[in-house]
Amino acid sequence: MIKTYNLLDGGTITATSPEDFVTKLREGSRFDSECTNQEFMQNFARRYRELHGVDIAISSADTFLDSLELAGYII
Repeated sequence: MIKTYNLLDGGTITATSPEDFVTKLREGSRFDSECTNQEFMQNFARRYRELHGVDIAISSADTFLDSLELAGYII
């Protein structure tokens, strides 16, 4: 199933799965486009906590995506 996600920063990502979402978010990143998806999620969560004081779960692409929705990064 294809789903379009609207990001808080005004961007959009169209993805077929949580893994696809993470890959596309990583590929568009200014910071971590060359690392693995797991490394990207760790780095993203660290930066998000520093900037917003909110913890993002990174145990899987599914939990990462759910956490981003709960945190309001995906609207």
